[in-house]
Amino acid sequence: MGTKTLFALLVFAFTSATSAGPGSKQMNTEVESSIEKLDSINHLPNLLPVILENRDFIGLTEEQFAELDHWRNENREPMLAAMKEIARKRVAIRQAAISPTVSSARLQQMQNEIFRLQREVLNYKLSCRDHIVKTFNNENWISFFMVLAEQDIGVSLPADYAEK
Repeated sequence: MGTKTLFALLVFAFTSATSAGPGSKQMNTEVESSIEKLDSINHLPNLLPVILENRDFIGLTEEQFAELDHWRNENREPMLAAMKEIARKRVAIRQAAISPTVSSARLQQMQNEIFRLQREVLNYKLSCRDHIVKTFNNENWISFFMVLAEQDIGVSLPADYAEK
């Protein structure tokens, strides 16, 4: 057996052992890292946790809190599952992209599935936003904007509230 063949077999054996399947530690670490990146580049901020953590300062009534908490209980897990699936699929497409046996058409299919999941997450976030808009009163908004200003999450006060 030639040196090149032996080297190739050793490299294959090593890389196969380190990426031993979807449940491997490396895959989980990559998925967690991808979720963190997704969260940091997310176009819509995660407002509900901030609202619920500051409900007293924002002045939520028990009824308002119950409505928002109910939405969270119904939608949080499916949204997080979709986000985790996006992260897993991003890791998979990155791996597939370097494989000479994966066609461009297959990579497009994989990317389209990621886009579908991203739309799903967007729909959850828009549903949450709509629920907040329907639930809040004017005083809640003013107090909420004060919380956001203090937390410096990279959004500015909407113009129609800044003038008040």
